[in-house]
Amino acid sequence: MIRLILTILAVSNVAFAEDKPKLGLYNQSELGYVVTGGNSESETTSVKQKSEYFWSRDIIRLTGHYIQSSGLVNTPTPTNPNEQSSQTTAENWSANLRFEKVLTPKWFNAFVAYGWYGDRFQGVREGQAADFGGKYFTANSDTYKQFFELGYRYTRELLVEDPSKKTPPESCVGVGACGQPEYHYARLYAQLDYAYSKSFSLGAWVEYLPSITNF
Repeated sequence: MIRLILTILAVSNVAFAEDKPKLGLYNQSELGYVVTGGNSESETTSVKQKSEYFWSRDIIRLTGHYIQSSGLVNTPTPTNPNEQSSQTTAENWSANLRFEKVLTPKWFNAFVAYGWYGDRFQGVREGQAADFGGKYFTANSDTYKQFFELGYRYTRELLVEDPSKKTPPESCVGVGACGQPEYHYARLYAQLDYAYSKSFSLGAWVEYLPSITNF
């Protein structure tokens, strides 16, 4: 198998407050393109964007991504049972805007967020999600950060196909119209980041969303 990977990464950090370099605007953009050849040919394109603006007691964060993959899919015909054609096999996107208020420097923040997303291969043409809650740091230094978030999430989705109109019909999940369901969740989130140097860092996160839709 022949594999060709091409990744373009553009990162820029801009701070407008000279006496406080941690305040100001920070931006990170990433463009990736992966081509796989051989027995299984595929192409994957990805775009990621993250912009943040820091005040002394406020933070605004804008994030987004788009991923699209295509590859050879079996499309047999009466004359050629081994026929294959190139088709899109995955496509999803998201855009999120978040505001954080620093309540206690380095320890407590409150946040509110709103986002849009879509994944037609998961049956979601378009979705919207709103979050609010609190953020608590158990460690907060330039080298190591660890924090937990507890909050509430509301989502509303526009499905690609109404479950009740399928053959045979499927049961609807959530509240509201079958083709536009709504969901309510409690949200628990944890993240840790470790910066070994300016060029090397590690991070991990986990998110738990228990449903309270019918609570």
